[in-house]
Amino acid sequence: MTKPTNRSGIWLDLLHRLLDANGGKMNGKLLLAIVVVAILVVVGFVAFRLILVDMILTLKDAR
Repeated sequence: MTKPTNRSGIWLDLLHRLLDANGGKMNGKLLLAIVVVAILVVVGFVAFRLILVDMILTLKDAR
């Protein structure tokens, strides 16, 4: 198997490996786990950005 060079290729390669390990079938639990982890990552990133913006604005107002 060749190594992908772009980011989407990495995710597709990971998905293919998961499918191959499961006999080509993706069950509902695995799909649900992938979706939950993706949602948690997005929510964590948004929360981090909001906290960072709030800190920057607080420092700017302190001058």
